[in-house]
Amino acid sequence: MRLQPVIVPYRYDERDEGLGRGPGALLRAGLARRLGAVGHDVAEPVESILTDEERSRGPVAVNIGKLGGKTATLIAAAREAGIGALVLAGDDTSAIGAVAGLQQAAGAGAAIGVVWLDAHGDFNTPETSYSGILAGMPVAILAGLAGPLWRGAAHLDAPIPTDRILIAGARDLDEQEANLIRSTNVRLLTTNEIRNGDALMTAVRRLAATCELIYLHVDLDVLDPALVPSASTPSADGLSIAEAASAMTTVLQTGIVAAVGIAGLNPGAGVRGERSTKTTLALIEQALANWSASPSAAAS
Repeated sequence: MRLQPVIVPYRYDERDEGLGRGPGALLRAGLARRLGAVGHDVAEPVESILTDEERSRGPVAVNIGKLGGKTATLIAAAREAGIGALVLAGDDTSAIGAVAGLQQAAGAGAAIGVVWLDAHGDFNTPETSYSGILAGMPVAILAGLAGPLWRGAAHLDAPIPTDRILIAGARDLDEQEANLIRSTNVRLLTTNEIRNGDALMTAVRRLAATCELIYLHVDLDVLDPALVPSASTPSADGLSIAEAASAMTTVLQTGIVAAVGIAGLNPGAGVRGERSTKTTLALIEQALANWSASPSAAAS
């Protein structure tokens, strides 16, 4: 299968800072070579860039949205060329642009599903968030519950209905965030539900039956902190590499995953960053070895 790496080397709208250095660390560590070794034809990476001239003096969310618009253009181009998009991003805010790109290629009315593997729900809004951290809001933004300026700047023309959103691996939810999720049709699976039984398989099959395309997003803090010791938002009792790769494979085997996003690698902090980078390489290699089909642009 042909893959197009789309690089978003930003934490929020700041380039090559903190988590923003994660995508470059993966490329330098030989990610393309390792993906080639498991059978993929990996295209030359393309990079989403927000220039100084394009920056707004307004809210940071608008700049994140503008960066997302650049990402969307790259994702749409990959889709139109019939290539699976692998988004390597600093943080979870990149997901808005990724989904916008799928919409640009398939149309705002396309039935796009989102599978979100994360220790957190990322379903806060400015009203429910205790911290105000924007990286804790992307799924709610995708659902249209907040962030109209952000969505508009990213050219996300239609929100994702909550019955086409699956959050899996969550074990650290804010109280108000959990209440908000319960008020929607979002399907929420805990880490233990991924480990035990066929809950994930059942949920993914139900989602795939209602969708034309799926965006699979992975925040590395879904893994156990021992595996990603430099994680900025660690949460105890996370998944092993094998468990996370199996969960990703369950989604990939639907045959309708059009883009995969990987976010949250902090390559700094010395040996902790090195350990986190090695873990991330192993996870991507194990999981994406099973990405053998993506829907054609014509089919979507």
